[in-house]
Amino acid sequence: GVQTCALPISAFNAQSALKAQLGIAGHFATSGNDGTITRFGWKAQNKSLTIFAGEAYNVEQGVTNDLFPNERETDPGCQFNASPEDATELENVANARSPAAAHSSDAVKFGTLMRLMAAPTPATQTAQTARGLAVFNNVGCQGCHVAAQTTGKSANPSLNNVTYFPFSDFALHDMGGALADGITQGTANGRDWRTAPLWGLGQRLFFLHDGRAETLDRAIAAHSSNGSEANGSIARYDALSTGDRADLMAFLRSL
Repeated sequence: GVQTCALPISAFNAQSALKAQLGIAGHFATSGNDGTITRFGWKAQNKSLTIFAGEAYNVEQGVTNDLFPNERETDPGCQFNASPEDATELENVANARSPAAAHSSDAVKFGTLMRLMAAPTPATQTAQTARGLAVFNNVGCQGCHVAAQTTGKSANPSLNNVTYFPFSDFALHDMGGALADGITQGTANGRDWRTAPLWGLGQRLFFLHDGRAETLDRAIAAHSSNGSEANGSIARYDALSTGDRADLMAFLRSL
């Protein structure tokens, strides 16, 4: 992931002229503790992958942990359960895969797994996908879905100053009433969403945060509604020829 504030800000600012033309604003989610950029989660509410893992473990699976130690269950019978249920072990655990794993909590293991996973491998590019990339840029998709980012300095050599291609600016954008969920998380309000990274798009069956879109065309159309920062780009998309739209879809499916 992006390791420092300066690098995503630089990529964000590089699109300023295009965004001004299309009515795209956006802003970064920031930590209330140190003011630095947060970028994990649908609303970019989490500072790190480990915190992201801890939140998901608690909210999605109901497992309290060192990072999110409070029960969310409203059943009074569950309020006295010893917590955290997932904790950092201060002595060796039987059947651990490694000395480090013997002491690490599940949340730390989850964060480490995600941090070291390989990036999605795009399909072999063709003349059609090359045309589709040109359409992608002409429509203005790269105003938010920035192709390349570069990590900062990392203690892990494999993550140190690496250029990668997430197709996201990791910023929050007002996506209008149609996609609003009314939920505030971190510095994101009920209409804000972090730009969804497009890498690995060709391996997905459902799209958008709630999986409501079964096709890319429907997902793109859902970006357009009252107040959405994507309206300018969607107007360009709607004006595409059948051939240009097919090329764009081929490119997106190749990611």
